[in-house]
Amino acid sequence: MKRRILLISALLAGCSSAPQNTDAFYVLPELSAANINSTMVVQRTPLIVRPVELASYLADSGIVYRTSETQIVQAKHNQWAHSISEQITSRVINELRTKQTQYWPVEVNNLLDQSHESKLQLSLSKFNGNFEGNAELEGEWLIIDANGKVTNSSPVNINVPLQNDGYDALVDALSEGLSNLTDQIATKL
Repeated sequence: MKRRILLISALLAGCSSAPQNTDAFYVLPELSAANINSTMVVQRTPLIVRPVELASYLADSGIVYRTSETQIVQAKHNQWAHSISEQITSRVINELRTKQTQYWPVEVNNLLDQSHESKLQLSLSKFNGNFEGNAELEGEWLIIDANGKVTNSSPVNINVPLQNDGYDALVDALSEGLSNLTDQIATKL
């Protein structure tokens, strides 16, 4: 009987010292909300912000890190809490509402006739960390008028150094890169 108790105790002790893989889930940090009144909304032309298009390797829930010029790793234990495309789209809308005064950015809404409004399309081929210690955003954005004509566009190529090691620092740097991107878009609207 004593032997059985010692064996069970040894097994339990071994299990408690085994490394634990814990999952962490991340969201892009929220920026402080600006005071917006209904007059500001009515006086601006709507700008339909289409859902952000991401390269297929970015669309999954794992945060992506580029380990070399040709290889990427998608984290298994460090993931986006919900769709990163939706998070980016929401951030772009909220930041552009406060960073420029010509347009009132809104989401695509199938219940409304938005066919006569200009649209913003953001496509990202990179939204990840890299082996040089940076967060990188790469792609392009387009403003498309109601007739389907591109009226403004620009490539996106933003690198933000990580302030520390780890996924927290990577998410913060990606967030900063996104703010830099909305600054660039706002100045060209």
